[in-house]
Formats: sequence, C-alpha cells, structure tokens
Amino acid sequence: MLDDLKRLFAGNNFIGQMIIINASVFVLTNLLTFIVFGRDESWLLNYFAIPASITDLVLVPWTAFTYMFLHSGISHILWNMLFLYWFGRIFYDMIGHQRLIGVYFLGGFAGAGLYLLIYNLLFLAGETGFGNGPMVGASAAVMAVMVATATRFPDYTVQLILIGSVRLKYLVLALFVISSLIDFTMNLGGNLAHIGGAAFGYFYIKNLDRGKDWAMDFYEFFTKLGQRFKSKGNSRMKVVHREKKAKKTQTRSSRGSNSSVSEEEAQARLDSILDKISKAGYENLSKEEKEFLFKMSNKNQ
Repeated sequence: MLDDLKRLFAGNNFIGQMIIINASVFVLTNLLTFIVFGRDESWLLNYFAIPASITDLVLVPWTAFTYMFLHSGISHILWNMLFLYWFGRIFYDMIGHQRLIGVYFLGGFAGAGLYLLIYNLLFLAGETGFGNGPMVGASAAVMAVMVATATRFPDYTVQLILIGSVRLKYLVLALFVISSLIDFTMNLGGNLAHIGGAAFGYFYIKNLDRGKDWAMDFYEFFTKLGQRFKSKGNSRMKVVHREKKAKKTQTRSSRGSNSSVSEEEAQARLDSILDKISKAGYENLSKEEKEFLFKMSNKNQ
C-alpha cells in the first residue's frame, strides 16, 4: 500500500496530479469564499461552474473544463478522489496513463454535454421546474474511468471489507445505480452528468476494441498543440555533426538485432502478469511485478 502511494504522488502520475490539483482548488476556493467574499459563492459559480443554459455558456465557454475541478463539499470531493484512486490505478496500470488522461477529460465533457442537452430540451418544451443552477464536480470524469475500467476488465476481482471478492462489473454497476439512479430527481443535473460520463466510458471501450481510440486522439491532439507553442518559442535549428549522426545510426543498428528477442520476452512476462491479475487480483502482485507493469504501460502508450 505504501509503495503504491509513493508511486501515485511521485513523478508524472496523472492520478496523483488530479488529486493534488482538486484538493488544492477546493481549499483555495473555500478560503477565498469565506475570507474574501464573505461566504458569497456567486463569484465562483458565475465564472467557473458550467451553467445549464447554452446561451449563458457562450459567455463563459471555459467552464466546460473548469467545472471538473470544483466541488460542493468535503464528501463530494472525497468520494470522487477515492473512486479515481481505486479505479484509476487499474486503468493506469493496464491500459496506460495517456488513455487515462483522455478518458477522464472526455468523460467530463460528455457529462457536461448531456446535462446541457437535456436541460435545454426541457426548457424549449416549456419545463421550468428543472432548475437552472450551475453544475460543479469531477463525477462525470471519474464515472467515465470507472465504467471504462469495468467494461474492459469485467471479471477483475477486488476485495471489499465485510463482503469479500467482488467482480468489477458488479461493483461499478452498484455504484452507478446508487450514485446516479436512486433519488434521481434530487440531483438531476449531477445525475445526468454521471450518465453522460458512464456512457462515454462504455462506448469508448467498445470502440477501442474495434480499433478506434478516442482517448489517444484527444491526448495526441493536445500534445501536438503544446509542441507547436514550444517550437514557436524555440525556433533555432539544431545542427548535428555527420560523424555523430553516423555513430547514432550504428548504435541503433547494433541494438536492432536484440530488440525482437527482448520485446518477445517482455510481452511473455506481461501476459503472465495479466493472467495473474485476472486470477488473483492486482493486490497479489509483487513489488517487482507492479513496477514492471507500470513501466510497460508507459512504454506502450
């Protein structure tokens, strides 16, 4: 457990980054609300929470992104971050951190999209009792990760206190029903966002099986966009000496003869670890096996 926590908050770990960012934003916004704005949350909701009306969204389009980092209370952020930690670790280790980033944010956008769609359709139909309050929370993004993980590894088993071994598909289904379908009218906007995130997670995996990877497309798009901004700031041409270039080519060719053998060995070991996970669960892996799985997920993604 301690090794997992060290790995979570060390280096470029997306799960740890999201937990730290969300917790920091929660503390900062609450301090500002209570100390500076006299408990008035309107400044926060008006400019950073996503509004229900599309006409209002046009004025603050960035809220489709910023709403994912705001939470309405301690229990709200606590459960979201716990679920991200529990299910995100499985996704991270077995599908890859780049896909996790894509699923997380695209799931958040999908949840916001369904929320906006249903509200505005009801509004056009003359229904005014829906409520037009702004929405906050990372629930849709986290739900997308949960459902995607359960769809990809439905028979993966987890150990629950007082219950024992439970397959992932049943656990996520129960959490989805409890958080999204029971008392649906109590938090209609939030529940619609949950459904949108869950739908994205499910259809993402189904399309991934068909060779379509929305998450990687999303990740690569923003990676290339960031590289373009960097290249504009550093437009100097790099000169490489011919002798150095020839040495690099020779080194690559000398490594090529052994690459196929090492890749086959690595793949065989990865397959054996995945088989062990499906039979005994992730927690029963050794420290060395977890580190190897972590390295392979980063290498392949």
